[in-house]
Amino acid sequence: MNPHSAPAPRRLAPDAPARDREETFLRRFVGRESELARFRAALDRPPGTVPVLALHGPGGIGKTQLLRRFAVEARRRGRHVVEVDAARTDPTEEAFTAAMDVPRTGRPVLLVDGADRLGPLEDWFRDRCLTGLPPGSLIVLAGREPPGLRWRTDPAWADTLSVGRLDRLSRAESGRLLQDAVPGRVTARTARLAFAAGHPLALRLAALDPDAPQGDDWQPAPEAVAELLDRVVGPVPSAPHRQALEICAHVPETTEDLLRAFLPEQAHEVFDWLRRRPYVTTARSGLRLLPVVAEALDRDLGWRAPDAYLSLHKALRAHLQTLIRTRPEPVSLCGARAFNHIQARGRHLTGPGRDERTGSGAEPVYETTCDAEDLPAVRDLAHERLGPEGVAAVDFWLHRRPRGFRLYRSARTGELVGVLGLLNFDRWDAVETAIDPVVAVVREHVESHRELRPGERVNLVRFTLLRRRPHDLVAASAGMLARVTRELHVQDRLAWTFHARGGDGPDHLLEYADFRRLPSEPQLAAQRVTLFGHDWGTTGMSEWCDLLDDRVLFGLRAPGITGPPRTAVLSRAAFDRAVHDVLRDWHQRERLAGNPLLHAASVARRSGDPEENLRRLVVRAIESIDQDPRAKGQRAAVWATYVEGGSTQQAVARELTLSFSTYRRYLKRGLEHVCWHLWEQEVTYAAQAALPSFTASAGTSAG
Repeated sequence: MNPHSAPAPRRLAPDAPARDREETFLRRFVGRESELARFRAALDRPPGTVPVLALHGPGGIGKTQLLRRFAVEARRRGRHVVEVDAARTDPTEEAFTAAMDVPRTGRPVLLVDGADRLGPLEDWFRDRCLTGLPPGSLIVLAGREPPGLRWRTDPAWADTLSVGRLDRLSRAESGRLLQDAVPGRVTARTARLAFAAGHPLALRLAALDPDAPQGDDWQPAPEAVAELLDRVVGPVPSAPHRQALEICAHVPETTEDLLRAFLPEQAHEVFDWLRRRPYVTTARSGLRLLPVVAEALDRDLGWRAPDAYLSLHKALRAHLQTLIRTRPEPVSLCGARAFNHIQARGRHLTGPGRDERTGSGAEPVYETTCDAEDLPAVRDLAHERLGPEGVAAVDFWLHRRPRGFRLYRSARTGELVGVLGLLNFDRWDAVETAIDPVVAVVREHVESHRELRPGERVNLVRFTLLRRRPHDLVAASAGMLARVTRELHVQDRLAWTFHARGGDGPDHLLEYADFRRLPSEPQLAAQRVTLFGHDWGTTGMSEWCDLLDDRVLFGLRAPGITGPPRTAVLSRAAFDRAVHDVLRDWHQRERLAGNPLLHAASVARRSGDPEENLRRLVVRAIESIDQDPRAKGQRAAVWATYVEGGSTQQAVARELTLSFSTYRRYLKRGLEHVCWHLWEQEVTYAAQAALPSFTASAGTSAG
């Protein structure tokens, strides 16, 4: 039979079950509106051309399902559809010709899945096979890789070849797919959507994954993670390639220089291999993994080799800290962004600033200093977020500390989307503390612990003004966090860092980072400000990083970081700091639960609840101040400030009818007495605890 004269094959009407399955498929198909619009436009083209649509994307992104949707669309328009799976066809001209049973008349539609598997047949397919199709045919190719460079740059195909990459689904589309994937109500919806990050296969796996036990957060099962990696990543050539993937998964962007720090001999080879993967994209600052691939690889390593995971994390963190401290500011800020990213890598932290890569529709921003021409826009944003009184506070600090302000603008429009006011103090100014009650409370808190020594500094994140639009919020927050993190690393002799929150920010982020809520909440006009502070003299940079490292794996209740062992030995300085913390956290039980005094011998060796024991001991220590006739007024100062609480130190001084200087002197001496009283009890109990073991060892020696 002459194929050129054969009539088009008769299309059999689908039976009822097939029609039902097709209707169900159409009802549950989600997204891809732009690709469908391009396909419909190609179907409507005049018959004189043979258009080719080439779609590419990583495994599981939905290429096969989209081809299936195209097939339904074409058939319903009366077009003859031929479907070929290149992955299941031998890579020979004969096998492909047999699989492509395309009629030589009419306007057929050829859908080729796995088109990147054509390999050496691509030239034959383009120059011989496609040119033999009847005019008006439509070809759609789908694969993990786009057509070869020769095809994409051939002038003869410039008007007929259209190449596009399939991207992730939007958050709304992801929600629909997740809901349709399983009947009934989907639990832990936010966590499942965050894990999948718009990847269709990951969404279906997440939907089918079992619910978490009661009281636990949902985490994808290791089996689901393994299945996803098998489908999307596949086999890895060698151990260095695997390590490069794990590094790339843990940091937001990877350069060859970063790989060279860990793989000095193979860095160039593995970087070149990485950049050619379909699940890797190229950004300005390096290579990025598809978010769901990064998440899956990171979780997989943390599950199967937690010690290796923590070692890799610590090594990457140390490398990034070196970049922050030693490189020029643009590179240093990139290092700070990466530091923030890896320290929030566990799913124990969510919210603005956590990871700007996963925000659907997020637009990039850039940072500038604040110049005179920027002031009207800054005031407008301050008025929008803080009201008239807030504008006055911003104006005051713009006049006093203009260099402390950083602006964040949309890279697309140049519009102001965020303002950071980061103030730095090495001494206290009477005017500033009188004008701004927030700074007054910061000063009071610092001086209640210890005076600033010459050269020591206090940082205050005074303003974080963000335009409340989702596409600006994520990137601007991340930029501000990077600036603050860089300052933590590069400033010498930093004593304290404080964050002022207006009640509309992610306080859990500060708590995760070991910033403690101050008991006093200053009021600026109608706005109440919450302050969080971190004392670098108590928990230095090294200890702070170790704390965050552990929280990556274990969250806020990480084993080994909530306190010392059951019977801990503290130095006198550490003991006194812990006593101050007990008093400061007297009305915050969750904070008190982490105090090391709970494991001191004088507390832990008593019967009963350790927290109640500690409270009783502290109360007795305060009451014992009255035993010294020279300590008049000291007990009242300590009791009113900490046990009663709820007031500023100035208010307590007024209630006690004391001048502020006298009150401060009484408070300082009263605290010294409380620390000394508790320390004496600790030494006594520690000696008693050591006595039995000493006696036993002496008896053994004597025998």
